[in-house]
Amino acid sequence: MPFRILAAALSGVLFALSFPDSSIAWLMFVALVPLFLALARAKSWPEAFVLGWISQTIAWLMMVPWVVRVMSYYGGLSLPTGIVIFVAMSVVLGLYGGAFGIIVYRIAPGDDFVRWLLVPLAWAAIEYARTYLLTGFPWNLIAASIVDYTPLIQFDRVVGPYGLGVLILIPAATIAWIIIARPKGMRLLAGVAPVAILVFVWWITGLVASKLVARPRVGATYTAALLQPNISQEMRWDDASLNQIFQRMMSMTDAAIRRGASVVIWPESTVPLSYSTTDFFREAIESTSRRAAVDIILGSVAEDPTQPEAMWNSAFLVSGGKTIGHYDKIRLVPFGEYVPLRRMLFFAHKLVHAVGNFEFGTRDTPLPGIVRYGPAICYEIVFPQIARMQVLHGADVLVTITNDAWYDGTSAPRQHLNQARLRAVEEDRYLLRAATTGISAFVNPAGQVVAEIPMNEQGIIYARFQPRQSRTLYVRFGDWFAWLACFAVLFAIVRPQRTKDKDE
Repeated sequence: MPFRILAAALSGVLFALSFPDSSIAWLMFVALVPLFLALARAKSWPEAFVLGWISQTIAWLMMVPWVVRVMSYYGGLSLPTGIVIFVAMSVVLGLYGGAFGIIVYRIAPGDDFVRWLLVPLAWAAIEYARTYLLTGFPWNLIAASIVDYTPLIQFDRVVGPYGLGVLILIPAATIAWIIIARPKGMRLLAGVAPVAILVFVWWITGLVASKLVARPRVGATYTAALLQPNISQEMRWDDASLNQIFQRMMSMTDAAIRRGASVVIWPESTVPLSYSTTDFFREAIESTSRRAAVDIILGSVAEDPTQPEAMWNSAFLVSGGKTIGHYDKIRLVPFGEYVPLRRMLFFAHKLVHAVGNFEFGTRDTPLPGIVRYGPAICYEIVFPQIARMQVLHGADVLVTITNDAWYDGTSAPRQHLNQARLRAVEEDRYLLRAATTGISAFVNPAGQVVAEIPMNEQGIIYARFQPRQSRTLYVRFGDWFAWLACFAVLFAIVRPQRTKDKDE
């Protein structure tokens, strides 16, 4: 048992090191081998649960310590309280690892190579569940760990991030099978050869696809200016800085227009005013759009006179001098933009006072201007389904506006950007990302960062993009592979083949 616990803990460490800040992406191909071996030798389902839980709890403790900064520095909570919330969050997310452990125990792969192939499918099913259960938290799906391996992520446009995760874990499952079963001769060849061929085909087809996808197509090209004003959270909260922030944004907008931008994108809620109810703010933006014939997308709070207590985190589109409409954020940040179960949690009142309590948006339709923009606001870009629905409804280009100033000095901004890059691949769209303090980026449909501005720098990215109307298999059929994984795992659970049970 101690050895199995150490193996599970090692997997958790290797798993976390695959993501930023460390970003040792190749580790993900072997990170879960120790956990797979520990689970294969587990004596009972409670032991398997504990092993999976330990592994993923350690991984989350290493991947998201930035939660403490948000809760204590910006959320108004004490440092000890912030640490307690962070640890509790990691412990709860670790339960998904525990569920994975139970599933692997029930699958009981033993020395059966075919059943070992069900183990990666089990992981896909768990990641899919994590996307939706409770509030949903698809942060750091394992597909995001290899986003810098451009050829390997192209299959994302076919099977989505859950299917891509299965491909990543098949080598680890094969290694675990070799260690457990000790196959020799033709049996070894029969297992390893198909996996080697699969990996080669995965790489070579992705290599070709990445070249073709990134190639410019015939059609109109536009220039988008992605503004990064480098405005800190403290500055946004200082009333004395309001005019300075507004003037900086207008000055950067004018500079972008002089450089020929046809689309100007502001970050999330840069100016701490309500666009819908602040006359001079709205008139200045509409006047600029009319004078220069440009589209301007900006983030702001939206309000409704008929619901005086309600507000939304929104992205407004101004085109031809008129405010065309706004997109309201559908997926709010738990404990950031709303507090689940706030009547039950001791820290809820103070946290709501500090960060606000927004309403959920209900429409995932594009904003029509010079082209049809598919918006996502900050955190919700990590949900694959939101960008997919935008494209299904006609979006020609993806736009993300975000404020990552909350996470300055942590791994969160890079983790956030890496996940956004997968959306460009899945939807076969250019991605335009404007961030308040960074990381702003222009991403092509192959998931490659064409240009970026790092954290804590002011600047403008001039992104030459083409609107696209293509539909990938992932756009057409959605999470079909995740559903297939769920059904395959359910069948394996119902019909386990545990040889040691027969011996007993």
